[in-house]
Amino acid sequence: MMKSVFIGCFLFCVVGISSTYAQSKTSVLIQSTDEDEWIEVSVDRSIYFPGDTVFLTIQRNDKTAIAGVISPILLIEGTTFKSVGRLRHSTVIPQEVAPGLYPVGIRVTDAGGRRFRYVTDCVVTVEEHQDVEQISRYVTIFPEAGSDNIRTAITQDLQQIRNLRVRFQRDSIRNDMGPQFLRITTTVLTRDGTVAASYDRRVVTFRSRGDPNKDRAIFVQYRTAYGAYANIRREELDQVLVPVDSLPDWAILGIHIEPDYTIKIGAVDRSNSMTRYFRVRGSMIEAGFSLAIPKVMHDTRARDTTQYGTTSGMIRFYYVNPGSGNRFPVSVGIGMFGVNSPIDIGTGRGGFALSMFLDLAEMVRIVNVGFLKKVNIGLEVDPFFPIGRKARMLFVAQAGVSF
Repeated sequence: MMKSVFIGCFLFCVVGISSTYAQSKTSVLIQSTDEDEWIEVSVDRSIYFPGDTVFLTIQRNDKTAIAGVISPILLIEGTTFKSVGRLRHSTVIPQEVAPGLYPVGIRVTDAGGRRFRYVTDCVVTVEEHQDVEQISRYVTIFPEAGSDNIRTAITQDLQQIRNLRVRFQRDSIRNDMGPQFLRITTTVLTRDGTVAASYDRRVVTFRSRGDPNKDRAIFVQYRTAYGAYANIRREELDQVLVPVDSLPDWAILGIHIEPDYTIKIGAVDRSNSMTRYFRVRGSMIEAGFSLAIPKVMHDTRARDTTQYGTTSGMIRFYYVNPGSGNRFPVSVGIGMFGVNSPIDIGTGRGGFALSMFLDLAEMVRIVNVGFLKKVNIGLEVDPFFPIGRKARMLFVAQAGVSF
């Protein structure tokens, strides 16, 4: 009769400790209503990592014990408790287990050989070893690696740029490093160095568990736990497209990859990053407009007096190197020369000119010395056609800006 009463009490009388206490030490008390029989299940640690050993203790009132053999069950595949002492058991957390809360159950065998199974409030909390892996170990840009120097950016066609991918060699992530949260910042710089656009992506990847189903389960867990990663897709564990929309001709595309330090894992190490540069190939012949302040150094018809104004405006045509994207320092142009304003053209005052211009500033930029992108300084030879005067050749020094 007492055995039946006790079994009934097992089914309906499970008393758990508070959830706050469970975070520091998890245990459960199972006892009958008359408190003559009680069983307490506890684990030795609040948090476990893959590969750790769980020591579980079962305490009971032996003086009035009615139940027979009691053995614990951990709801993790591949785990079996073994006895390591009187009412003390141990098991090892598998290396491939996903992080989470795993309930501990008990199996009770009464004196008549009948077995009863109960799920308690006792849980084993499994977390991952989380550390920041060196990005250079497992992150590459495919199919072209790019350059780590903006001055030697790799030039590619527009479609090749749009096909760039950030690839994760997941097997190169070391064991026990846990998930790797990454921030990919893509910046588009125009030829003159201004930022045309900037894109930000957050992605997560981790070492493969060797089973697509396990990988998917862990992926879903991360995506759910971290709001910034809710929109990533399963296939992005292996690679992601570089996010770009607008790409002007000869623009510089910079791809910067670093750990996402909004996720508090590991110390901040700004050197653990990767930046690669690409240049978008454009037309090899470009047109532009330039305004300059000319200074006539030599006039082949100096005796034929002409009043030269302080401004010239030219439509210029440039040849662009298909590899480097640099403009050839010699350009040709056509426009007004020696005027103070577009309406200040009359007999002996300004006129129209053809231009052959040697841009010394562009020569400086070609040898990778930083210089203001729109500034032009150089020497010019102009076939000049003034109003009401004879045509002549001019040798000119000028400084100006191009658009």
